[in-house]
Amino acid sequence: MTTRHLFIGPSAPGFVPPPGIVVRPPVAAGDLLALPLTAGDTVGIVDGYFHQVRAVPHKEILALLDRGVTVLGAASTGALRAAELDTFGMRGVGQIYEDYRCGRLDADDEVALLHGPPESGYRAMSEPLVNIRACLAAAVRDGVCAPEAAERIIAALRSVPYALRSYQRFPELAGTSGLDPGELAALGRHCARNRRDVKRADALALVEALCADGRSGDSADGAVGDRTGDPVPRTVFLADWEDRARRPPGERPDHPGSLTALRVLQLFSPGFPALRRDLVLALLARECAASCGPRQTGGDAAIRHGVHRGVYPDPDEHPDGFDFLRPWLTDEEVACGDRRRQLRLFLSRSFESEPGTGRESVFLDDLEPTEEFARAARTAAACRRFTDELTAERPDFTVDRISPERIAELLVQQWGGARAEAEFHALDRGFGSFADAIEAARPYYPLVKLQPRT
Repeated sequence: MTTRHLFIGPSAPGFVPPPGIVVRPPVAAGDLLALPLTAGDTVGIVDGYFHQVRAVPHKEILALLDRGVTVLGAASTGALRAAELDTFGMRGVGQIYEDYRCGRLDADDEVALLHGPPESGYRAMSEPLVNIRACLAAAVRDGVCAPEAAERIIAALRSVPYALRSYQRFPELAGTSGLDPGELAALGRHCARNRRDVKRADALALVEALCADGRSGDSADGAVGDRTGDPVPRTVFLADWEDRARRPPGERPDHPGSLTALRVLQLFSPGFPALRRDLVLALLARECAASCGPRQTGGDAAIRHGVHRGVYPDPDEHPDGFDFLRPWLTDEEVACGDRRRQLRLFLSRSFESEPGTGRESVFLDDLEPTEEFARAARTAAACRRFTDELTAERPDFTVDRISPERIAELLVQQWGGARAEAEFHALDRGFGSFADAIEAARPYYPLVKLQPRT
């Protein structure tokens, strides 16, 4: 059964959705990839965040189009993204989209406004420039305003921050527009009484298209079409965004996310290095069976795969030629003389996933069903709550100000061993370096430091 999602907020305050549409707050980075979407589903984008949090990236929308999801855009962020991506299959709806597509509008802040929180109904505290344009155009048609005066007002408003734009502030434009303050005040009152809301009209037009399962709304070439062109390249950035949005099957949207739970395991689970090593060796063994010949078992198959790929000579036939292992091993591991153990450590520590795949996300399918993974998710959620409470009590607090050295001391204490071996411990836990592990641990430091048993 197909689903229809609508991201909407200040463009249509008080909007009551028709049956069958899942209404969501303004879209931000990660929100689209977090939805359980399949081919045939439809997403409508009206509003989106861009200042408080990272705006929804283009590649998220392209990834949905690649899956066969219909994506519509109108009125605000949706109109902007549709004008940028309509040639790739996103469908624009409404006048604002057309104005952006044809170049009559070219600035993102034309649709921006300052508004209150969701509990206020996204109460508007400024007026978007597209609406002011429409009001002034109507005033010109009605003979209330001269065309030249309207142009001067628009030019003056373009230099005013979007959060300060309103009809009540028209008199303040006297200096930059060259118009009389009294005339500006009267025109502002006229526009306020005869307000034109282009954004709301376009948002409602998108809702009509969404109710028709996306069969309405024209793309740039007049076609209601499918995703065209090559598939979206699988970059590490897209893979990372998908990982950050991933949730275990059946979990609630407020779950901290699979990647977050994985970070907790990486950082604090005593058994994670051994578990990860087994997963890496098993993955390499499967790859060897698929590409090199008959399947072998366990770590030996992974070691043989390195021989097949020319990474190192056969350890059974050539005892020498392994000096390259030295940077990957501790002094104790070098001294042990167990070549196969050394090679297993090397394969695990040097493991890199294929391009377009997150470094550790290849193991999520194996880890998500485990109870330890569920506990890690609960720990991650507790860390987030604790940090939020700490920030509320101490507004000057931020995890970015925690000294890296203090985090390093905590990790060495958690992992055991000498500080000199921390780089090897970080590699065993799937980090590129100890410095990477320190940064990954930053959000969890306050709770783990104060409650080390968590």
